Amino acid sequence: MKYLCLCIVCFKDKGQATLSLGMDLNLDWMTLDDFQKHLNGDDEILSGPPLSPSELREAVKSGDYMAVKLALNSKEEYNLDQEDSSGMSLSMLAAVGGQDDILRLLIRKGKNGTTALMHAAEKNFLTTVAILLEAGSCVNAQTLSGETALMKACKRGNADVVRLLLEYGADCNIMSKTKTAAMYFAKLGNNLMVCDLIKDHVSMLASVAEDAIRAYFESRLVLLEPVFPLACHRLCEGPDFSLEFGFKSQPQQEGSGILLFIFHANFLNEITARLCGPCSVHAVVLNDKFQLPIFLDSHFIYSFSPAPGINRLFIRLAEAPIAKVKLLICAYRVQLP
Repeated sequence: MKYLCLCIVCFKDKGQATLSLGMDLNLDWMTLDDFQKHLNGDDEILSGPPLSPSELREAVKSGDYMAVKLALNSKEEYNLDQEDSSGMSLSMLAAVGGQDDILRLLIRKGKNGTTALMHAAEKNFLTTVAILLEAGSCVNAQTLSGETALMKACKRGNADVVRLLLEYGADCNIMSKTKTAAMYFAKLGNNLMVCDLIKDHVSMLASVAEDAIRAYFESRLVLLEPVFPLACHRLCEGPDFSLEFGFKSQPQQEGSGILLFIFHANFLNEITARLCGPCSVHAVVLNDKFQLPIFLDSHFIYSFSPAPGINRLFIRLAEAPIAKVKLLICAYRVQLP
């Protein structure tokens, strides 16, 4: 007979105390291995009659895990992408309700729930957000109004969700249709912790990028000012990156110019970025004109010639759907000493 004792450890000024909740859960019916299989959706496959599409939708909404599992394991073919009259798919409904076990079942059927991520972030469901991100949901996807999951999390002021999205490569500088970024929504909610998270993350990325440039050029290149805010792109989210930015021309001194830098970065225990080694960049196009790398054997640094007004940058990358690496993309006015 196996039991799980529930208790809470409370820390006090003079030590710690353990508070027992006075209850044991009988786990004779489920080993730890069985529980892990349950989390993975690999537990016992039971047979049962299939549900109609409307019954399946109701089972997802009500959180009926077993009914959903039976339906998805049946021979019935369901259109899991179909949306109801309010525009909600099954993954979205599971995310909105915080039904993590059901969401895992849908993910195993190949639905990574990019739009569901928006709903989970907006509802402050941290575990649901984590499941969707690990399943490959696009962290920088935008709604029709241009909002991202990060913007929605900043609206709600949930620092843990914001921190998790940043760790997965959420871009703080993406603009919505109203030309507002994540920091605007954080300030709108008057949440100082979230504002500090966004500010510190942006500052850290800029510092890491600039340090990597100085190390690469052995301090022989002077960085004057950025041309556009640093962008972040997860390589696993697709081989194409695009960006629009405004540019004002200025008189250039002798020995000065503009360079585009594309870093490979990792956000593990600390953020690191490199400008050498294997590279995923295939081509850089600015306003329909190919930009050339400054070194023939490296595709991390490009000559860059923006025009006054609105510019359109396009970067073609390698296909890498399971890659963990992020790309940091920025351009600087530079000066040779």
